[in-house]
Amino acid sequence: MAQGVDLTVFGKIREAVGKLIDLRDCFVFGGLGLLGYGLYLFRPWVSFTVCGAVLLAIGIFIGRSKG
Repeated sequence: MAQGVDLTVFGKIREAVGKLIDLRDCFVFGGLGLLGYGLYLFRPWVSFTVCGAVLLAIGIFIGRSKG
């Protein structure tokens, strides 16, 4: 007896994840990660300060745009 995989389940999961995670989110947080790592190689305290400020600004603007 052959075992098959129900591809409709995977399609539904992919569709649900696609609604939760936008491509812009991947670019924003990927860019922040690369920015943070690059700054960390320069000076660790600069990295944490800059990335913290950028994440704070993103959080503030996201909260205002939805509200």
